[in-house]
Amino acid sequence: MVGGVAPILAEIGDRTWRLQGLIGERYVYQYLIASADGDELLLIDTGTSETPREVVLPALRKLGFAESAMQLVVVTHPDADHQGGLAGLRERCQNTVAACGFADRAMVADPEKLLSDRYGCYLREHGIGLSAEELRWVRANAGARVEIDVTFAGGERVQVGERRLEVLRVPGHSAGHLAVFEPDTGLLFSSDAVHWKACPAVDGSPALCPTYEDVDDYLATLDTIEELAPVEMHSGHWPMRSGHEVLTFVRESRAFVEEVDRVLRERLHQPATLAELCDEVQAKAGPWGSEPGMLRFAVAGHLRRLVGDSLVEPVDMTSVPRRFRACTHDEPRFAKASLRMWT
Repeated sequence: MVGGVAPILAEIGDRTWRLQGLIGERYVYQYLIASADGDELLLIDTGTSETPREVVLPALRKLGFAESAMQLVVVTHPDADHQGGLAGLRERCQNTVAACGFADRAMVADPEKLLSDRYGCYLREHGIGLSAEELRWVRANAGARVEIDVTFAGGERVQVGERRLEVLRVPGHSAGHLAVFEPDTGLLFSSDAVHWKACPAVDGSPALCPTYEDVDDYLATLDTIEELAPVEMHSGHWPMRSGHEVLTFVRESRAFVEEVDRVLRERLHQPATLAELCDEVQAKAGPWGSEPGMLRFAVAGHLRRLVGDSLVEPVDMTSVPRRFRACTHDEPRFAKASLRMWT
């Protein structure tokens, strides 16, 4: 059982199901879309390395679908709880075409790239990374290396029997993050494209802080979803939103970004490291059940944006961990150089 909970299969639309497990204290969802005759299946996300055996394959058996009907699996983005089951699933569903976003291909294909380029990218300059226990967890749950057959850039259309689906690029949480939209039903499968003010635990409490990373891309994704105005939005961890709830969810997500910007700009009147800034955001915009270090993705993204806008500069490019402060002169010495060197 994933995370110690029996998987739950819920029909959320005609020939459309949500598969539910747990990752820690949070729900994690995959979505199964079937053609009318059941001969073609599309799976959105694969959970962790144990999810195919414990959740996906039992769901296929319960619904009466053959493993050979799994035609396409879309991994929306590189994270252990979304890509980890891909290699195991392909061993059983050998007709499956594996797809992900073009910009995310290396990390989805190789768990070691996921560890170094995503989870470990703030370790060398900022001293924030995975603990030994977290490292063991990722290696156990991110699955094996796997071949990616197709990459999407956004704008593609795929068919599941008679059903027409659109692939959207919705970056911010990752550079190649994908969503899947069905125009005929208005269903949007957004995975982790929108983070709200927190990722909830099963009991609704704030379990994990938002972990978007590129602020401008994230804001553009919020605009895209707001303009799309889906009938229902089904995500990777959050409860389903419908109608006006979708717009509220997006607008509250945007308000959180503005709040983090305000907290950082106030704090940076005095020099601070990335870790100190994470502590500040945890205190002022949280709290969450996660450690302050989990804010490194979002806070680093805000720092890059503030440096690029010449509002913040590094105190000394040779110091480790890096320290930053608000610009106090018209022509910051380090701003543009640091943006190139630090990203």
